[in-house]
Amino acid sequence: MELEVTAIKYVGPATVKRLAEHGISTVEQLAAMPVEALTVLPGIGEHTAPLIIANAQEVLAAPAITPPNPEVEAEVEIVDVPEAIVEMDVDTVETAPESELSKKELKKQAKRAKKLKKAQKVAKKAEKKAAKKADKKREKQLKAEQKAVEKAEKKAAKQAKKAEKAEKAEKAEKAEKAEKAEKAEKAEKKAAS
Repeated sequence: MELEVTAIKYVGPATVKRLAEHGISTVEQLAAMPVEALTVLPGIGEHTAPLIIANAQEVLAAPAITPPNPEVEAEVEIVDVPEAIVEMDVDTVETAPESELSKKELKKQAKRAKKLKKAQKVAKKAEKKAAKKADKKREKQLKAEQKAVEKAEKKAAKQAKKAEKAEKAEKAEKAEKAEKAEKAEKAEKKAAS
């Protein structure tokens, strides 16, 4: 048997309408919702959401009253009740303060919800910090690689320049030797003539 959300404390007509807009129409759905999901709905605050959910869970936990079945005939047994019990004063019977228990439970749930929210916030912050650290590391590595490439390019350019200079020196030396040989040959021819 599904109970409607109107059976829950802190849920008025406007809240029923908002819940229905988000597909929540039964106490079971409401009791299963996390506090964070309920606080997202407009008009339901951080303080009211845990109270609503706790009350929904209480309503679900309470034993359901079954309507009498007309087909089943019950046997009625009349018992003599001692007069002392009949005359007992009703004011002397103490009942456990259920409202206090529920308030305590609601406070506990509110505290748990607050702790959960804080833990989620801390986890999110740690995740952001780790992502930032990873980005910095990646950026640093990229810069180091870029610097290594630039250094290698400079070294290669320097070696190419050195090789070019050596080649020019070698050509100049060969040209000088050829020129000397030519001069010597001319001097020889001149001396021979």
